[in-house]
Amino acid sequence: MASRRNFKKDINFLTNEILTRGIIHLNFFGREKSKDVYDIMNEAASSRNDYIARLNQNLRDKTAKEIKNHYKTIYDDLLNSTYDLLDKIDNIDSRI
Repeated sequence: MASRRNFKKDINFLTNEILTRGIIHLNFFGREKSKDVYDIMNEAASSRNDYIARLNQNLRDKTAKEIKNHYKTIYDDLLNSTYDLLDKIDNIDSRI
């Protein structure tokens, strides 16, 4: 398993990608739907805090298999939420 330190770096990197995509969207596509973009960016920041908190949980009483499943669940949730948030940003202007 990778270290928690590297896992936290991955969480921060993916969150920064969402925030950067939101800033780019605001700069290139105007401020017509800026509230939607800011909501998505706030959701990314709050989910980042949630993932870091879940990663820092004390797992000393757990078995190795339970620990592995815990980190796998966090990883899967992180990727799914990142894809969802990026899709939301990309599809803001396609809504009618």
